[in-house]
Amino acid sequence: MVSGKGAQRILLLLSGEHPTIPCSEALAVLRTEGVEFETVARSNQVLILDSGKGAGDAIGGRAAFTMEGGRFLFSAKPSVEDVELRCSMADWSFLEGRSFGVKVTRVRDYFMGVDTQKVQGEMGYSIKKQTGSSVNLRAPDFWIRGVLTDGGFFAFSLDFTTDRKAFSARRPRSRPYFHPGVLDPKIARAFVNLAQVKRGEVFLDPFCGTGGFLIEGALLGCQVCGIDLDMRMIKGGRQNLAHYGLEADLIHGDARDLPLERADGIATDPPYGRGSSTMGENTKGILSEFFREGHRALDKGGYLCTAAPLEINPAVLAKEAGFTVREEHRMRVHKSLTRSIIVAERT
Repeated sequence: MVSGKGAQRILLLLSGEHPTIPCSEALAVLRTEGVEFETVARSNQVLILDSGKGAGDAIGGRAAFTMEGGRFLFSAKPSVEDVELRCSMADWSFLEGRSFGVKVTRVRDYFMGVDTQKVQGEMGYSIKKQTGSSVNLRAPDFWIRGVLTDGGFFAFSLDFTTDRKAFSARRPRSRPYFHPGVLDPKIARAFVNLAQVKRGEVFLDPFCGTGGFLIEGALLGCQVCGIDLDMRMIKGGRQNLAHYGLEADLIHGDARDLPLERADGIATDPPYGRGSSTMGENTKGILSEFFREGHRALDKGGYLCTAAPLEINPAVLAKEAGFTVREEHRMRVHKSLTRSIIVAERT
């Protein structure tokens, strides 16, 4: 049980862009930042946790696939009547003397028979009646959020949002040096978070390409090091990092023979021979050798997050190199490519 000053039950509203990565990323962020937590409930795009102090700051400052979150208030059956009942029983003392607004949204097509506008109106009326607080739909002191999803209705006080627009501003084509096949900054950030690298620690991308993972690691305050066999990528990566005023050690080298002694965490997207060059080498062979080098470089307890085509089965290669695979996610890219994304611990 999570206890102590600042402990509370919170709700995270997750992105629906992937079925499993948003939840895993949020939990990895909390572990990385040393925030205690226990999972209370999960629904589609909703994660409820008992958490220690600092959970909101940790998620809001790092996560790519959490949209917003805050103090959990109540849950209800997916009906106007039950939401109104639960709302009348909730503790709204924190709103006294403050203004508020209510916004209710629906995840996907769950419970289409429930009118979200009516739920919103009934909640606003009930809260105002109980507290005497004023309604302000432009700039309230508190937003009260409601979410309809597969698990029912959930209400929370909006305490933080993530800056998802910042990821769009860093899209690969906006950088000085562009190369096809680069992952979206949100995915790159999620990989870095899943590698659980803390501020000030050494983050390594041994197939760094144009520097997308390094940019995200540097923005999180990590010491970043990138390695690539293609000198054009090293030069292009330097341009891209400089574009954001960031620093990194960029080394012309081979991921199968890492030119550094250790790293605290590794995240990378190796070349698959689709839109990126493997220099004529066999992709499975490259990955197998890389995993052995990654295992050598990481300290015990360090994490590696990487991806490869599903048919290569990177989880098996990681296990053969001595890693313990903690998670595997699948991401369909197009008809002929599904990525297997693994998170492996150096045990």
